[in-house]
Amino acid sequence: MKKLLMLAAAILVFQATPVLADNHGDHGGKKGKMFEKHDTNGDGMVSEAEFLEHAKKKFAEKDTNGDGSISKEEAKAAKKGKRSKMKENMKERMQEKRNSAE
Repeated sequence: MKKLLMLAAAILVFQATPVLADNHGDHGGKKGKMFEKHDTNGDGMVSEAEFLEHAKKKFAEKDTNGDGSISKEEAKAAKKGKRSKMKENMKERMQEKRNSAE
């Protein structure tokens, strides 16, 4: 039974992979695709260096005290900040929809 569940989970993951490469919605007011965000030189490919540069920026954002590591407190604060930003973006989108409906 466990093997069947694992197989089903693997199939779902592989089916979702093309979706992950597609548009992930509105990112801070910038409509675009995640691939283009990572492809900083615009050559149509994401190199390891481009990928790692993006990861380093994300790490630096969370490492608020700059000590080269992320504590549980920093991780929690980053998560809380992301939630707040998402809620604010949602409020803005709802307001835009209301304004356009009028």
